[in-house]
Amino acid sequence: MSSQKTCAGCHNSLPRREYMICVTCKLGYDLLCANLTSKHFYQMDAESRNKWNCQQCRSKLPKTGNSNTPVRITNHPIASKEDSILSPSEESNVTTRIKNKCSKSGNSDSCVTEERLRMIIKQEITDTIKSLVSEHLANLNLQVSGFQESLSFISKQYDDLMQSVNEKSETINRLVSKNEKLTTQVKNLTDRLGQIERNMRVCNVEITGIPEHKSENLLSTVEQLGRIVESPIAESDILHVTRIAKLNKESNRPRSVIVKLRSQRHRDELLAAVTRFNKKNKDNKLNTEHLGLGGRREPVFVSEHLTPTNKHLHAAARKKAKEAGFMFVWIRDGRILARKNEQSHAIYIKDDESLKLLL
Repeated sequence: MSSQKTCAGCHNSLPRREYMICVTCKLGYDLLCANLTSKHFYQMDAESRNKWNCQQCRSKLPKTGNSNTPVRITNHPIASKEDSILSPSEESNVTTRIKNKCSKSGNSDSCVTEERLRMIIKQEITDTIKSLVSEHLANLNLQVSGFQESLSFISKQYDDLMQSVNEKSETINRLVSKNEKLTTQVKNLTDRLGQIERNMRVCNVEITGIPEHKSENLLSTVEQLGRIVESPIAESDILHVTRIAKLNKESNRPRSVIVKLRSQRHRDELLAAVTRFNKKNKDNKLNTEHLGLGGRREPVFVSEHLTPTNKHLHAAARKKAKEAGFMFVWIRDGRILARKNEQSHAIYIKDDESLKLLL
């Protein structure tokens, strides 16, 4: 019939046989878009098919007595599938009946025309859309109200949290300031306590390396030490002599002997004498044989009586000085001093921070 291959109404491919060609616009329509059933299509003769007009072209034809086109019965909700499709002749009969009915009633508004149906449908669609939009907006309002309540709750919780954080921050700042003051006070008290301990030890000497015996006489040993180094110590010059506990209990070395002399001058004279003796006898420095003690010969060391803190600091300073190539590390009046060589200045090691000076 036509060379076109798609329906002008739905734009789907036309079937091989069951379709109609409009006599006016020459466009093809499948049966559904042509408002025909297969039964009605095959009942039509060739003349009826050749004179068939599509709905669009039919609406453009001059009206013969009714200004409005009758409504297709297919849109009626109670029409069946077979009755909803009318042929042009049946549609003309329906139009005539509607026109006669309108003429008898004398009121054209009682006729359901296409124009009136469009208005009704438009009104119904408008009302439906308004109802749906109103319902949707109501739901949105509920959701927005819920969001506002949640936001208000979260905002209140945030304000409370910020207030709590600010209070805690102020408390922390006060504690930090107080801790700094306490740290300063503790350091000052520690320094003062260290100074007091050094003053209490100003007349003391510490002797290490003397073997322990049950029947030992430490007083006689100290007097013998004075005679050997040519710094005689009278019994009246020794106020107290005793052994002290080990700092490292697992050490096998004998406990140190602490001698409290009458004055700081006596202590300095004894220490100087020991230094001179060791310099004169580099191959046979002060040892247990010089003190008349039997057994294997062991070296004996005489030094100032340091506090436990200064002992640890002295050991750390000697280790650091050895690593840095310092030649001299010594103690004078409870202070730890270091010198890299004979020409360099002495460095006072008063705490762990001072060890960084040994470079």
